[in-house]
Amino acid sequence: MKIRYERPVCYTAFWSHRLGLFALVLFAISAGLHRFGIMETEIFAVLFAICAGLSLLAFVMAAYGILRLWMVGAEGGRASAKGSLYALLVLIPAGIAGYRAATLPPLYDISTNTSDVPVFLEPVAHGPDWFPEVAFMNVAPYTGQEKAYPQVTGRRYEGALDRVLEAVRLVADNQGIKISATKLPEPEEPQAPEEQPVVVQDGAVGEVEAPAEEPDDGSVIGLSEIISDDDPAVSVEPMILQQAQIVLQGETRTLVFGFTSDVSIRLSEEAETTFVDMRSVSRFGPHDLGTNAQIIAGFLRALDTELVGISVR
Repeated sequence: MKIRYERPVCYTAFWSHRLGLFALVLFAISAGLHRFGIMETEIFAVLFAICAGLSLLAFVMAAYGILRLWMVGAEGGRASAKGSLYALLVLIPAGIAGYRAATLPPLYDISTNTSDVPVFLEPVAHGPDWFPEVAFMNVAPYTGQEKAYPQVTGRRYEGALDRVLEAVRLVADNQGIKISATKLPEPEEPQAPEEQPVVVQDGAVGEVEAPAEEPDDGSVIGLSEIISDDDPAVSVEPMILQQAQIVLQGETRTLVFGFTSDVSIRLSEEAETTFVDMRSVSRFGPHDLGTNAQIIAGFLRALDTELVGISVR
């Protein structure tokens, strides 16, 4: 007579397999739809949080199934292994996001110049409004950026403004930044010198009437007041030097999940050099998880490569 041993069945292990597979499929579909712009970011964020929670539950249930297999030889070992694998495929990106949120400063706006931030030519939106208020959302802008992202700095190039602009457009196209608006420097209108009228008096043909003296009440201020009083006869006309600037605005999406950021690139002509500043702002959430710094650093590295030989900083 054969002796047949009946093994206990761990139903928790089989449920971990089903739950982990469901979370993985839901995560893959929602991530794909969001990457190609079919799903809104708010909906994807909610679904991603649900998938992470289900995967964590499936992983715990799979661990219990493996424990039952070890202790009493219960059936469900393969189901537990598959369930834990499916759960890890969702928990790994969720863990990376959680680690970055805990270690990086809570910023969604990154700029190479925090004192004179590049402006946007068109208004940009940031949301969502339903996101819960947390303590770190009340910190000052750009707090901790310099320490966390030391590579996010502007670049100076020994080249003309139009030469650098051509390279910036090329790099933006290669980096997937779609330029939507451009502000070029306004052309300077030449000012004709003012002609003083010639007054001809009776008996004094060709004599010019002397201009009236300026009132000594402080209403007329020129650069002559800065000059030393040793030579009061020297008079200097005031001169205003305008700095030529070009501002480009565009948008870009992250490679894997397709999160959108608005980008502003400013080119400033300074003497015989051109200085490039950049700003990147996420459209969703109080924390960019370091994506904006990666966008700026990657763009400037590519611009250095394109303008190799004329970069001075």
